[in-house]
This record gives sequence, structure tokens and C-alpha cells, in this order.
Amino acid sequence: MKRRISMVMAVVCLVLSMSTVSNAAANEDAAAHANAAGGVSGIQPYYENTSTISSGIKIEGNTAYCIADVSAKKLCFINIVMRLQRKEGSSWHTIVSWVGSSANAGSKVMSKSHTLSTRGTYRTYAICTVGGEEVTCASGTATY
Repeated sequence: MKRRISMVMAVVCLVLSMSTVSNAAANEDAAAHANAAGGVSGIQPYYENTSTISSGIKIEGNTAYCIADVSAKKLCFINIVMRLQRKEGSSWHTIVSWVGSSANAGSKVMSKSHTLSTRGTYRTYAICTVGGEEVTCASGTATY
């Protein structure tokens, strides 16, 4: 009888400890994903070749300064198509595009400027190909 009670108690302790551990791991994973996505939880893509990608815009006077930056996990061919876009209604229209590439590179940075003639909300949109893998990135907005 003592042996049976001991066995039941051991199984109950084991079950309770597993649920606590798995719940903690689930909460940790959710927090890690939220931090990686800048506070947005959900499924994040995994890239084989791309390490990081970012784009930015700054407007001073009537000049827009655009930048796109991409890093690879290994040396490979990197191509960047960087677009300056203006918001029209609910969609974005490309004002000007630039293209740059590097062979056998670990990273690529492209920065360009453009004189603006129309007031509005602008952003930089980058389409990067890293070792055959296409990734995109939109900057925050800036107003002229």
C-alpha cells in the first residue's frame, strides 16, 4: 500500500513539474518572438542567407536622404533596389529607384538623396536579393 501511494505521488509530482516547465518555455518563446519583431508577436520568417535588413529616410528642407542596409550570413552576391515612395491615398507610388550590387560581399549599404517637388508623406522601400533570397524592408515615414 505504501509503495502504491508513493508511486501515485511521484507521478503527480512529475506531471505537475512538466506542465510548469512547458508553460514557462512557451512564455519565453512568445516573449523572444515579440522582442525580435519589435513588440509584435507572431511567426517570423527564417532566412538562410540574410542576417539583417533595414531602411531609413530623413527629409531636410526639400531633400530626401534614403538609406538601405543589408547583411548576409556568408559571403554572397547582394543586390539592392531602393525606392523613394510617396503615399497617395492608401497606396505608395515610387518616385525614383536606385539599384546597386556587390559580388562576394558580406554586406551592402546604399545611400542616395533626391530633391522633392511635391509635399506629402514619404518612405524608403528596399528590395534586397541576398544569395538568391529576396527580402524587403520599408522604412518609417517622413513628411515634406
